[in-house]
Amino acid sequence: MYSSPLRLAALLHVLRPHVAAQAAAYTFLGAYLSAGVRFTLTPLTSLAALIVAVVVAFGFVINDYADADIDRLTKPDRPIPSGAVSRPRAAALARLLASLTVVLILLAPPVLQAITILNLALTTAYALALKRTVLIGNATVALLNASILVFGALAAGGVAAVIWVVAGMSFVYTLAQEVLYTVDDVDGDTQAGIVTTAVYFGVESALRLFRGLIVLALLCAVAPAWFDRVTPLYLPTLLVCVVLPVSLYILPRTWRYEPRAIHRACAAMKAVRVASLAPLILLGLPPC
Repeated sequence: MYSSPLRLAALLHVLRPHVAAQAAAYTFLGAYLSAGVRFTLTPLTSLAALIVAVVVAFGFVINDYADADIDRLTKPDRPIPSGAVSRPRAAALARLLASLTVVLILLAPPVLQAITILNLALTTAYALALKRTVLIGNATVALLNASILVFGALAAGGVAAVIWVVAGMSFVYTLAQEVLYTVDDVDGDTQAGIVTTAVYFGVESALRLFRGLIVLALLCAVAPAWFDRVTPLYLPTLLVCVVLPVSLYILPRTWRYEPRAIHRACAAMKAVRVASLAPLILLGLPPC
């Protein structure tokens, strides 16, 4: 039996509120980069951030629900296979979050409603089917992540050109991250009979694909300095928060398949995504 604090901790693990909060922050970032500080914390952008956070939480819950049988084989300590959160309770929580999303979008403009419904559908399709595909599922998650910036920009009134650059960088970075995750999970996926990118291509080919994508993501991150005038602080901050961690820590751990090193690289990819907020915020400052 699990105590109430342990059940609460398990429920929070299923919901991943820290990731939902990060997604909300990127919604505000999209509004800020597109329309400036004045239009960042408006009622509509706050509603958009809340919608994004709920959809992201829904995605994690339905993903854990769909993966319960596989996790019993490969990750039995997770909340659902361990019994800390029952599968029917996870299903009920997913329905509650989806219903809450529908209620929230009734307060939003039609364009935000359409994007939310599409993202709910893609999130569900990913959890139930696309996750077990070669590259399609990876690209779906990348598209969902990149759309958050556009969603925030639309809530602020329009999509500035810089949003497409940053959204493109987010898409490529997330695609690289998802490919690396398939390498990290390759043993469990093979055991469960699931064909993912790393299982299909092999770990060495998947790692080469990851390295190519992450280099492309770095080039996308530098692109604003090539095509537009940005604050002089942007490139040094990008170097410290993104380029150096990727170049000196993440890439060296992906030159060959070593499970512990790959797992650490995956954790570092998450940290770099959070750190990347610093240089991206600077993109909204006027050049000196």
